[in-house]
Amino acid sequence: MRATFKGKMAAMAALSSAVLVLSGCGGGSEAASSGSATSGEVNLIAYSGVWQDQYTAAVIEPFKAKYPDIKINYASKRSSAEMLSALQGQKNNPATDVAIMDNSVSTTGNKQGLFEKIDTDGVPNLANVQEKFRDKEGYGPVAMLDAVGLVYDTATFPEAPKSWKVLWDPAYAGKINVNAPPSLLGLSLTAITSKMEGEDYAQSIDSAVERLKEMAPGVQTFAPNPDEYQNVITGQTVLGLGQNARGQFYSDQSNKKMGVTFPEEGTVYQINTINLVKDAPHTAAAKTFVDYALSAEAQTAFAKALFYAPSVTNAELPADVKDRVVPTDGSLNIVPLDVEFLSSARDKWTDTWKRQIITK
Repeated sequence: MRATFKGKMAAMAALSSAVLVLSGCGGGSEAASSGSATSGEVNLIAYSGVWQDQYTAAVIEPFKAKYPDIKINYASKRSSAEMLSALQGQKNNPATDVAIMDNSVSTTGNKQGLFEKIDTDGVPNLANVQEKFRDKEGYGPVAMLDAVGLVYDTATFPEAPKSWKVLWDPAYAGKINVNAPPSLLGLSLTAITSKMEGEDYAQSIDSAVERLKEMAPGVQTFAPNPDEYQNVITGQTVLGLGQNARGQFYSDQSNKKMGVTFPEEGTVYQINTINLVKDAPHTAAAKTFVDYALSAEAQTAFAKALFYAPSVTNAELPADVKDRVVPTDGSLNIVPLDVEFLSSARDKWTDTWKRQIITK
């Protein structure tokens, strides 16, 4: 009887040792949720269109080459608002691991408990993200930066317009596209106009609304189709709101038919954060991807591909790329955008645009 008991104990010890060995060397196991993994899969939600194409080529494909045993499943959305809606629907049973979205929207996700906090134990490259681009509460950091610009037809404007006031110029009435809220472009124009009118948008946008109402009759479309860049390139419009990164890309693609500029009254940053979904199904592999996305290699590659400025300190850009990404050194006139306020005001501002500004 004693021998049998000893035999059972020996067998259990051997089994326990085998389990420990397997869990320690498996690499792709999701068991070590505080660490990363070298196999498994990652369900990513991020932007569609040219952003998806360039991010896939510059970041995802090199990641897959480095980690061939991690599969990336990419779910694309046109906007951060669409991403947030999808994640809200998954809250009780998450199907997404990582989300890349505008920080005004990810802030809402943080408040709603959709995302996990991130630290350098699980994501070592977080240490290279500039302090000002890390979330103060430890949620997803900034992954890349851009800024809102004025896109224009270079034949109509041989020299870039210097002021946002050109959007009100009757000479271009009917030839302007403006992306209305909830698009960040429309929200940004609201904040910029508020500053131009001498008011604090966090207190009131009444003056901005009155000014935007004056602009509205000259706007051809508040929902550019196929998008704000192609509308200018094809001659449907000659002015519009856009983002510097995509504007730079499409300027090259159109043989400089379209340009993009930052008017003298200032602009606002468009900032994308990379976020780990709370209770994600593949946390360990997701941390491996987030860590790679914050590497100098990935950030430099995406800057070259689509002109987004890196958020990390150790990325080194070629001079011709550095001159075209949005500067983050304080040299650009930036209208401070309170993302927490904007997160709470987004719906109200959107409703105001629908009721008072969009007239057709």
